[in-house]
Amino acid sequence: MAAIATFEELRAVQESLNQFREQFPEAYEACAALLRAHRKVGYKNICKMLLGEVTPEKLKAMEQG
Repeated sequence: MAAIATFEELRAVQESLNQFREQFPEAYEACAALLRAHRKVGYKNICKMLLGEVTPEKLKAMEQG
């Protein structure tokens, strides 16, 4: 299911991304490269792992049950 975001929310995310890119260009590019390399895993899953909300084991268990 696709996320439903307002135009204002999307613009706020874009602004935050622009600021992050300006402040930390190398980290921004490394993060973008990581997302590109693991795109098939799904951005939502990657974000959950990044935020420490799940582990790969928990994701697989959720998928199976």
